Amino acid sequence: MNWSKGLWRGWLAAALLWVAVVAAFAAADLQGRHPFAGLYAYSDAKDAFLPQHYAADEAVVEDGVKRGVVARTDFPDGTTLAAPPDLGEERVRQIADRFWAERWARRAEVLWPWGLRAAVPPLLILLSGAFALWIVRGFRKPGTLAETVAEERVEEDTPKAAFNTRSAGGLPPFIRSLGPDPKRRRVLGAGR
Repeated sequence: MNWSKGLWRGWLAAALLWVAVVAAFAAADLQGRHPFAGLYAYSDAKDAFLPQHYAADEAVVEDGVKRGVVARTDFPDGTTLAAPPDLGEERVRQIADRFWAERWARRAEVLWPWGLRAAVPPLLILLSGAFALWIVRGFRKPGTLAETVAEERVEEDTPKAAFNTRSAGGLPPFIRSLGPDPKRRRVLGAGR
């Protein structure tokens, strides 16, 4: 029985099942809404895009646009950027372009926790299993592994006969004819 191979296959099956379960939970959590949607506000003082964690109602943002205190830009991934309109139209467009160019970092922030949930438990199990196998192998008898490897090498090095070797002495007939017959003891010079 090969414990290493069996444990490896068991871990692989369990890891794939775990990733499928986490992916199902992630899909259920992100379903019904765009996973990257949200309202962001540009901070001129920090030169950064700050996520607005409060539930911003569409009417609140529209009210800010109507009153002239917010320049709103909507993006295809469901995000909305609010910037101060006193920066100028060209500057707001540059900020919006930069915001769109940085979308992959924001998406990674949303997906990062799900990736950790999918990867960390299987990796911890793999490392602990490898550590346990390493400990168990330390309790083997010193010659056991070396003898097993030596026996496997002898079996690999032994040539396989391509002819019938069931004749007397286990040798093929043409090799037996080259030397003395092991069943008959002949004395040199006798019988000539």
